[in-house]
Amino acid sequence: MIDDEELFAADLIGRRLLKVTTAWHHYADDDPSLVHLWLHLESLGPVLFHTPSTGLSLRAGQPHGPYSMGEYGSLSVTDDSPDVPVTRFVGQTIRSVRQIDYNDGHVGFTAGLTLQFPSGSIRLLGLVDDLLIAHDQHLGAVEAHLHEDVSLARVVQTSGGCPSQWDAWTTTGQYLYLRYRHGEGSVEQHPSEDVDTWDGEESSLWTSWDDGTNGSWIDLTDFLTTAGLLLAPGAEVHTTNGRGRGADTGLRPA
Repeated sequence: MIDDEELFAADLIGRRLLKVTTAWHHYADDDPSLVHLWLHLESLGPVLFHTPSTGLSLRAGQPHGPYSMGEYGSLSVTDDSPDVPVTRFVGQTIRSVRQIDYNDGHVGFTAGLTLQFPSGSIRLLGLVDDLLIAHDQHLGAVEAHLHEDVSLARVVQTSGGCPSQWDAWTTTGQYLYLRYRHGEGSVEQHPSEDVDTWDGEESSLWTSWDDGTNGSWIDLTDFLTTAGLLLAPGAEVHTTNGRGRGADTGLRPA
């Protein structure tokens, strides 16, 4: 991997977190603020998370050392600090990376990412030049303007055996392909359920995991729980009768 190479959310999926490095700005008597975050990922190397203005930038890059900023204070660099919430996931594999959008009715932008691990998740946000790591915390008034596209309005089971698979649409209309086979589950984003549309830039991997069971079947509830997805209130769920794609036996609200 080349230093300063731009990376994408899907590049992180399936990578084990080996180490966390943080850079903190210290100035006068103010509390230190987080400037840079590096996640050291197996087979990928250190990934730099920083916020150029709003939102996050992901790039390949080695951590630098501490240095003085003169009248602007100093920068300290720390590895695996217990005070950094993401450190608790060291040794675990990133299962999914989901986009967090901000929209207050006047301004809209991609604010950050949620990284899901087997034991929990963490939010990394870039808000007005500040890098924020949020774990199990409510962010006050800004919380009402943050949104993740994880609620499903409609789910159609297309195979009930091996693989277990579904077509799904989120409440914003995004199509997702859900699949589980040999203990491996995945969620893919595509423009539509038409496989001829799956090769472009609008297609990407959302989630991938291996539960180690080599199982050939999973029910929808367990799949959604593992993948970090939800059924929206009143969601349509169609089940197959075993005849294959599109053979639905009924409709039930969630």
